[in-house]
Amino acid sequence: MNWEAVSAVSGGLAAIAVVLSVVYLAVQVRRNTLAMHSQAHHLTTIALAETAAAIASSGELSRIYRLGLSSPDQLGEDELFRFAAIGTSQFRTFENLFFQYRSGLVTEDFWSAHRENILWFFHTPGMQIWWQDKRLAFSGSFREFLENSEVTEIASPDTRRI
Repeated sequence: MNWEAVSAVSGGLAAIAVVLSVVYLAVQVRRNTLAMHSQAHHLTTIALAETAAAIASSGELSRIYRLGLSSPDQLGEDELFRFAAIGTSQFRTFENLFFQYRSGLVTEDFWSAHRENILWFFHTPGMQIWWQDKRLAFSGSFREFLENSEVTEIASPDTRRI
C-alpha cells in the first residue's frame, strides 16, 4: 500500500469536506438572514396595522386623531392626552422601522414606502406640537432624521388628507 497516495486522497477528501461545510454554512446564513428580514417586515407591518385598527375601531378616537393632526387646539385636555398616546404609539413604531432600516433588516423598498408617511405625519400641525413635548423620548438618530426633514421631501403634502 502506498501511504503517499492514501495521504493525498485523505487530504483531498478533507478539502472537499471543508468546502462542502462552508457552502452549507453560507446557505444556512443566507436562509437565516432572509428569515430575519421577513420577521422584521412582518412585525413592523403588524404594529402599523394595529395602530390604524385601534384608531379606526372607535368613531370618537378617529375624531380625536383627525382633529389632533390638523387642529389640536380644538381638543380638550383628555382628548389631547389620547392624541398624544396615539402619537407615541405610532412614532415608536416609526422609530423601530427606522432602526430596522438602518440595521439592514428591512429593504429599501419597504422603507421608502413608509418614509413619506412618517414625514407626512411628523409635519402635521398636531404632531409638531406633540413632538415638542415628546422628542426626548426618542433616539438621537431618529430625532435627527425627523428634525432635519423638510415638507418638500413629501411628494404630496398639500393634497393628502391622511
